[in-house]
Amino acid sequence: MAQRRPLILLIIVLAIVATGAGLTEGLIWQAAQRPALRVQSPSPAPPNRISPVRTVLPELAASVSAAPARHDVARLNSEGMALYEIGRFGDALAKFDQAAATDATDRAVQRNLALTKARLAWVRLERGEPDAAVRAFEEANRLRPDEGAVLLGLGAAHLYRGDEHEAEVFLQRTLEADPTQILALKLLGETAYRRDDLHGARARFEAALRLDPSDATVRERLDLILAEAGAQKEVRRLESRHFTVRFEREQGEAPARAVLARLELARQEIGRRLGVFPERKIPVVLSAGGAFHEHAQAPDWAQGLFDGKIRLPVEGAMRDGTALDRVLRHEYTHALVHDRTRGRAPTWLSEGLAIACEGRDTDNERQIVQSSDHLIPIRELHGSFLTLPRTEVPLAYAESAAAVEYLLRRHGAPAMRALLARLGRAGDFAAAFQDATGTTYAKFQADWLRRLVGAGGASAGPSPAGN
Repeated sequence: MAQRRPLILLIIVLAIVATGAGLTEGLIWQAAQRPALRVQSPSPAPPNRISPVRTVLPELAASVSAAPARHDVARLNSEGMALYEIGRFGDALAKFDQAAATDATDRAVQRNLALTKARLAWVRLERGEPDAAVRAFEEANRLRPDEGAVLLGLGAAHLYRGDEHEAEVFLQRTLEADPTQILALKLLGETAYRRDDLHGARARFEAALRLDPSDATVRERLDLILAEAGAQKEVRRLESRHFTVRFEREQGEAPARAVLARLELARQEIGRRLGVFPERKIPVVLSAGGAFHEHAQAPDWAQGLFDGKIRLPVEGAMRDGTALDRVLRHEYTHALVHDRTRGRAPTWLSEGLAIACEGRDTDNERQIVQSSDHLIPIRELHGSFLTLPRTEVPLAYAESAAAVEYLLRRHGAPAMRALLARLGRAGDFAAAFQDATGTTYAKFQADWLRRLVGAGGASAGPSPAGN
């Protein structure tokens, strides 16, 4: 299996914060085949690993009052602006607080206070603290309810923590306050694309491109949307309670109905096993084989893909029931993990759990691990498997399956459920792991390695570092 991250967090990352991202999502490959390479994600790296390009806030304003009684306010405001300019935002906030306490009617001070609170809120988002960021943006918003930059921050923070409805409300208000906020258009475009609203996504990205025709990222995204929309003629949709399937009319409804029924069954069975379900309706796209591999950027061996949507070649939807169930259960599990963790699960956890939920034995993966003369430290399996040598990719997937199997056997489904929930609230995997299991991540790695070596597997290699 391989993985692609949804792009919805990439645009947030480019503006504010270290995924997602990450979207853990994946391709499924036949057990007898070894993928030549992990599929290249459109995002350059996992959302929680990218150094942020900070959003640009409006310039601060000088106090204009010349009244002698307010000279202190002007002085404090000027000192706060100077501190802000050199990046000492906490000290700047203290100055603006003092100025506001002296004169709560000075509009320049109130605006500077709001923008500085917003700047500190972006910092919290960069640290992976979306709840704290939302609270800080809300404070800024109470001071300046119609400030576009503050509304944008609220929308991005809500989106980062998975509250898409709230995010859209604030992003739309951002555009009402300031129609030139390109980031708001990008995020609204990505949100529309994620729920498979290609028309809405196209409109948002076209508007963003009109504002900045040189934005290569927007142009590439728009080209992808246009290609996907153009590749499917006479598009139809079928819906169940928890899934929406898009397909071409000429394909007929039978494959789409089969996929819907089997996905609903997979949702029930996996939900009963893990005790957790996605919060949102999951979009599914059926494409002709050539279009699937072209637009999903999937290799020839791929049978399915999750990149924010479950994607399948329509030919695969007409295969025998057992094989189709395995593919759908695998991709559904990626969607579940992504939804519950807000894209913050390490690759080994998402891939391993997807394999575990396929409903088959893992003899093939077990044989790969046991026949290898070495193991990849699990801490190196958090991000893209593209960083691994080509020959290591099958071992990475096999280890992922073995690690999740050990985790479930030792700590059970309740611990897995708690781990996914904690990752959804914060991005520190080691802390979330310890909270969920009662043991440190380092000890889990060491115990797992000893078990593999004791079972006659590969050499353990270096001991895991950190916790």
